[in-house]
Amino acid sequence: MPAPADPFAAAPAPVAAAHEVRLVIDDKAVDDAEVGRKGAGKIMVAVGVAAVIGILVGWVVGSTLRERQLFDLALQDAKDVYGSVNTASNTVTQASKLIDKALKAAAPGPGKTVEVDFKAIEELRALAKPFPADVFSRKRYGAFAEPGTVDSLFLYYNNTNLLWAKIAVIAAKSLGPNSREGLTKAAKAAGELASTEYGCVPFKDGDAIRCGLLPVKAGEEGKVSVIMRSGNLDKALFTGQAIADKPSDVVIMVDKGRSNEILGAATNQFQTFARDLMEAKTLSDQTTAVQGQLIQQLGNIAKLSSLN
Repeated sequence: MPAPADPFAAAPAPVAAAHEVRLVIDDKAVDDAEVGRKGAGKIMVAVGVAAVIGILVGWVVGSTLRERQLFDLALQDAKDVYGSVNTASNTVTQASKLIDKALKAAAPGPGKTVEVDFKAIEELRALAKPFPADVFSRKRYGAFAEPGTVDSLFLYYNNTNLLWAKIAVIAAKSLGPNSREGLTKAAKAAGELASTEYGCVPFKDGDAIRCGLLPVKAGEEGKVSVIMRSGNLDKALFTGQAIADKPSDVVIMVDKGRSNEILGAATNQFQTFARDLMEAKTLSDQTTAVQGQLIQQLGNIAKLSSLN
């Protein structure tokens, strides 16, 4: 049997009532914090992108502006060179006309007197050499649209130097007091040589046949008139006939070109002068041709605008 309950024993401890625990999560606060962090990140990214874009835009604008400035400078250089070529062209054209004038005076022709045009040579010498190197050196050629423009520019400069060097030679050989006198005599001799034909009249000298050189002029068909101090004599042209018996009845015509060392001895000074003039003429023609091309090429560039 169970033991009787002790009325004085301590009562058993009361069983604790069960507690219900609830977790309340306030996700609003968490969301706000997270959104704040993400928002700040987005702002920083946006700021960074904007800064990069600003730098890029600034670089592009700055680069474009610099390119525009460089183009403007090159364009101005092209216009300056164009003006210099135009100015030089007047002098080159004038030199070319004076060379032609001197050549015309020196050229032989029927009924024409061969002479030296000293006035034209003096005017040539007085012309200052145009187009020095400093008008185009250290220039910017970026605006020169056609590849051949720079080549033409240097060719023009080189040709003007050569032309004026030749003009200096011509002046030095012809304008001194002694040179004038000798050249005048040589020109006269050249004129006479150009207008005169020469023949060789055979003659007997013992058993030998020799030949005397005399001026001749055309006569009747198959004949020439030998010009002598005592009077002109008509003789037959030598065409291979026998001349042993009467050699002086014929005339053997002389080739002046092959006999120039003898016939042209008195004309040497004038021949050198005429040769220099012809070389100057060739140079002036070449320079004028390059000049025309260059003016056209530079003229096209000079019409450009940095606003295009």
